Amino acid sequence: MRPFAIAALMLLLTGCVSKVVEYTPAKISPEQARSVIEQVLMEQPLKTRPEQVVFTDEYIGYGSGILSTTSGFASAVPLGGVAIAAGSSRTSSKAVQTRIYYNSIGSVALYSKRGRWVVQTRSTGGNVMNSSLVDTQKKAERFVDAMVSLKRG
Repeated sequence: MRPFAIAALMLLLTGCVSKVVEYTPAKISPEQARSVIEQVLMEQPLKTRPEQVVFTDEYIGYGSGILSTTSGFASAVPLGGVAIAAGSSRTSSKAVQTRIYYNSIGSVALYSKRGRWVVQTRSTGGNVMNSSLVDTQKKAERFVDAMVSLKRG
């Protein structure tokens, strides 16, 4: 019974793990690459979908607009039949944007996980720069092609 339980546990654990898919990227034009990248990023789940995608000569930028925080203080004192009030507030804004610099792209890997495809872009130092979910293997492979085609270095 014990070997069966261990085998079942191993099968269950390996079902949750993503598997590396071997793929040799094809070269595509910069215009095609930008189109593929924009489509994949804009098709991300709602929680991670950016509001805009921007391409420059040096990087891909995408983000969720501007995050604003406001803090304030107000006070009022009744004085007879009227009230005197005073207050102040402060608002700070910050653009929420991710940039992937072409010369920082180290590797682009394709994984399969539970019938979905994940493309992970890592920096030359090994840090994850982007992980994107893709619904078909063909589209995931085109996303790998696009990221590798824009890579410089």
